[in-house]
Amino acid sequence: MSKKISKIVANGATVTPTVDKSSIAKCGIPAPSPKGSNNVVYSLADNVLENLKAYPLPAQAQAILYSLDNLGGTATKGEIIKDLKNPETSKLSTTQSVERIWTFYHKRLLNDYFKVN
Repeated sequence: MSKKISKIVANGATVTPTVDKSSIAKCGIPAPSPKGSNNVVYSLADNVLENLKAYPLPAQAQAILYSLDNLGGTATKGEIIKDLKNPETSKLSTTQSVERIWTFYHKRLLNDYFKVN
């Protein structure tokens, strides 16, 4: 086959910023919101210590709770992520990204270990 694609052209199937720079934020990817997930406020559950004794958690999940506790027991997701990334305060030891750890354990921790305010 000797033909090559020389440029991307709009064919009407989709509109993307690659083809039309003015379509940014119109291509199905929403712009960040002040009410986005980084601004959701979490608090430790009242019975978090009892739950930890009854249902032990892996060290990575405990590191999330430890960071929330260090932040006063109430913090936004963004603050928790920032604390987990801080090598001076974080107890998280992993080669994976902090965001990946949060995503993996978030639903498991919700309600039994922390709550959304």
